[in-house]
Amino acid sequence: MIQALFTLGLRQRRLITIIVIAITLPLFWGLTRLEIDTSFNSLIPADEPGKLAYQSAMEHFGSDNKTIIYVRDKQLWTAEKLTRLDALVRELRDIKHVYRVNSLFNLRIIEGRKDQNNTPQISSKPVLDGVPADDSEAEQASIRASSNPLYTGNLFSEDGTVTAIIVTVQDLEDTDDFSIDVYNKFQKLIDPERAHFEQIFQVGPPRINAELQQNLSADFKLLGPLSAIVLVGSILFFMRSILAAIIPLITSVLAIIWTFGLMGWLGIPINILSVMIPSLIIVIGSTEDTHMMSAFFRGLAIQTENRGVITTAQKHQAIRYMAKHTGLPMLLTVFTTFLGFASNLFGNIILIQHFAIASTVAILFNGVITILVVPPMLAKFGKKMGEGKDASELYGNNLPDQIVRIFKISQDRFPSAILSITLVLCLFFTYHASHLYVTNDPLSYFPDDKPLVQETFTIHNDLAGIKVFFVALEAENDKAFLEPENLQKINKIQTFLDKQAVFDTTLSVADHLKYVNKEFQGKFSADTLPPTRQLVAQYLMFFHRSELESYVSHDYRRANIVVRHNISDSHTLNKYIDELKDFASQVSGNGITVQVVGENLLVNRAAEKLMVSQVKALVLLLALIFILMSIMFTSLKGGAIAMIPSIIPIVLMFGIMGLLDIPLNPGTAMVAVIAVGIAIDGTIHLLAHYNELCRTTSDYEGAVHQAVKEVAAPLIISSLALSLGFGILLLSNFTIVAQFGALAALTMLISIFA
Repeated sequence: MIQALFTLGLRQRRLITIIVIAITLPLFWGLTRLEIDTSFNSLIPADEPGKLAYQSAMEHFGSDNKTIIYVRDKQLWTAEKLTRLDALVRELRDIKHVYRVNSLFNLRIIEGRKDQNNTPQISSKPVLDGVPADDSEAEQASIRASSNPLYTGNLFSEDGTVTAIIVTVQDLEDTDDFSIDVYNKFQKLIDPERAHFEQIFQVGPPRINAELQQNLSADFKLLGPLSAIVLVGSILFFMRSILAAIIPLITSVLAIIWTFGLMGWLGIPINILSVMIPSLIIVIGSTEDTHMMSAFFRGLAIQTENRGVITTAQKHQAIRYMAKHTGLPMLLTVFTTFLGFASNLFGNIILIQHFAIASTVAILFNGVITILVVPPMLAKFGKKMGEGKDASELYGNNLPDQIVRIFKISQDRFPSAILSITLVLCLFFTYHASHLYVTNDPLSYFPDDKPLVQETFTIHNDLAGIKVFFVALEAENDKAFLEPENLQKINKIQTFLDKQAVFDTTLSVADHLKYVNKEFQGKFSADTLPPTRQLVAQYLMFFHRSELESYVSHDYRRANIVVRHNISDSHTLNKYIDELKDFASQVSGNGITVQVVGENLLVNRAAEKLMVSQVKALVLLLALIFILMSIMFTSLKGGAIAMIPSIIPIVLMFGIMGLLDIPLNPGTAMVAVIAVGIAIDGTIHLLAHYNELCRTTSDYEGAVHQAVKEVAAPLIISSLALSLGFGILLLSNFTIVAQFGALAALTMLISIFA
């Protein structure tokens, strides 16, 4: 049956050609329908329970989609600079989707003083009542601004050289390319101002999304072609044959067209992970092509010991030899690799699910194309490679044989020592694997030397982090947050946040009331809340409603603490958020519920589920491989032995990650299951050939050496080619893709040893 499947392309060449063309043409048209997805929603599990609380908080307190326009200038508080900033703020307000613009121009101060009768008087006025006429007025505005403690670190720096324009945007219409459009409009206004300020730039979700999309497009154009070049180069180096390099390239290109064409028709977008698929298809697909070509030429060499001219019948016989010796292992390898990618479907993060669907389909397509296309191509063109060669001249480069000889020395002379050293290494790296942690922050996807990351740290150092989350409190009764006792609860939560010492700033209605209370009562009452409900109501009248809408609802039933930070490590952030939730629920008491919400929190919370889903996927995959190998060798012992070369690379890889402080993220978390599915390829071919030899001999040690002699060379070639192909991903613009490539390349090298 397997021989019939592999010779189908020989027997039905025209039919297979028509079928391949008929499938390729419509799927090629599907490439035009492909879309790119860089939204943060794809990082949040579809069943995340915190989504409803997050959406509710956004409805009551406004969006957390805030872009910070950072402006630095030593002459900031001059009439000329403030005039330019005023014009910029006005233009920003006119942009579609802009919900609110907070800046120095809508900042108010509260001033307290006593009249002639020593009666406290208080007034509320803007920091800037229009554009200052001269530098003297600008200097006075600077003094007024510095007297307001609410916005130091939020809207301006302590030294007065930095200010921020905070632009809140909302996409109420679910517009396509919303982030790109907003980012470009902001940038169009900012670019002309670079000549007038020492430093000005924007950082926020629109820019992060825009740069994700730009870098993703660049990766897509770069990584696939480079992987193809590396594949062709490595096969030419080892096999010294243009045909041997072209065949994997043809099958890979067809698989890429089929995969991305189907994605286009099904509406599955390209994301930060699926951009790796062309490279994966090219490097993974070449492994089976290499094994098949190796078996084909070995079959030719056996028939043409007299170095005669190769006939068509001999080539057909060589293809049957190839099907007999590599057919079952290849089908099992395609299936296990398929399972390796498909196991990522267990993750409930949409980003990983889309990648899992696309990569699983890609592996399946590549397997089908290889079976249908490679045999007839070898039958047509294989003569030029096989003619005049015997079994010892299958490869133009003897590096694989040299590697085999090195391993043979250790196998023959020091088997116990090798096994003992391997066990010690596994124990050592298992210990370091216990130090692994998970992160899922979009900013961590970029290298540290990217301007976006560096500018994020600049804002963090001079003002406060760009990441925002809310501590939203909801009472059962209206007017609850006019009561001093409930305001004290807000104050206690903020005090706890300060004690955690990891968040940059917090701001709430309690801070506004403490500010007014100090101005009204004097400095001795600084940092204290008004003691009565009547005073609370009076003090709130000094603020415009627009100044309070982010902190308290109009009916005073809901209150909000806005927290800014710059933590990019999900493990650390989740730990402090859990502490905060526990404390806030204790302080709030009966009648008030507390929710800690934010888009970045939802994304980071998904990191914990990422770990669980990958562990499930890995355990299931290993169990399936054990069952398959046990059935194949009709022996549980055979299944257990086949597992060892799969487990060793995983243990060493996770240990190296722990040792080098490389986190588990959407990229690195998938290396294990994917690497297992790929690394089992060599094990299947080696053990299958050994199993076949054992049926005709009682010299089991000789069978081991013969199996290694015939299978190890293509195994090494394919593993080295895989390693080089994965290494190309190090050139990615994304840290998680580069980390995936480096770890996968290392795992392929370890798999040779295993």
